[in-house]
Amino acid sequence: MTGRRCGALLLAVAWAATLALAAPAAASFHLVSLREVYPGSAAGPEAEYVELQAYAAGQNFVRGHSITLFDAAGNQAGVAEFDADVAAGGNQMTLLAATPAAESQFGLVADAALPSGSLDPAGGAVCWEALDCVAWGSFSGPTASPVGSPADPGGIPDGMALRRSIAPGCPTLLEAADDSDDSAADFADVFPSPRPNSTPPAERSCGGSGAGAGGGAGGPAGGGRGAALRPQTWLRHRPGRVLRRRVAVFRFTSDRRVAIFLCKLDRRRFRRCRSPFVARRLRPGRHVFRVKAKLPGGAADRTPAVWRFRVVPRAP
Repeated sequence: MTGRRCGALLLAVAWAATLALAAPAAASFHLVSLREVYPGSAAGPEAEYVELQAYAAGQNFVRGHSITLFDAAGNQAGVAEFDADVAAGGNQMTLLAATPAAESQFGLVADAALPSGSLDPAGGAVCWEALDCVAWGSFSGPTASPVGSPADPGGIPDGMALRRSIAPGCPTLLEAADDSDDSAADFADVFPSPRPNSTPPAERSCGGSGAGAGGGAGGPAGGGRGAALRPQTWLRHRPGRVLRRRVAVFRFTSDRRVAIFLCKLDRRRFRRCRSPFVARRLRPGRHVFRVKAKLPGGAADRTPAVWRFRVVPRAP
């Protein structure tokens, strides 16, 4: 073999080796954001979880990486480390770190163990490595990634979770642009809906194609571009099913920060309203309250939040 041919062969072998070594680098854990944080409730204070979501494929190589939990003063309150990579690596896939109590309450198997009692609804923060952080309530400590103003300055309401809005850009797909590094702008209160890596995603691109191989869920379910642009509505606070007073207070929110609200009590028409909505001088008997979010000059939620209750005033 001549020197030239030998040199060419060595170059080819070196190039092939370089490609072989570089291939796994496409798989990572960097393009992952915090999606949902649930600090438990008064009825189940240890049923806590933190959920992550990828906004690109191949982000399931999480072994040895961790979620760090902080108290309101910025002191570390716990760490949840992934002992292994997760199976599903498609775009929009999720990863769930949860306590045993949360696994039991929601009937699922988490991807990582979360230490119980690490999330305080009154104030705290969570960070995924040094890549993404969220803060809420009275949190005032430093974080590895910017958090801006904490979400829910008064604390996360009982029984509610904090979930990232994916409204900017494509409102049915988590994207890098959905993170503005401001917790108050990026997160809103929702009812808890944890989703481990084993659950296929339901997010869809606004172009109509799927979210990607192995594709993940938790935002609005598919249903076309028109459905994707409609806001969602949640009741954050509602009265009991049976009231002894003739006053009922409702608090509500939407996944779209620019949304306005329309309220309706019993057979009256929907009218513009704000949270909190206070219904006074209610007659004894059964009542139905409905509220729906609406984009200014645009579409409204087709499934208003509904609460049925009864007024039974005390005897004089």
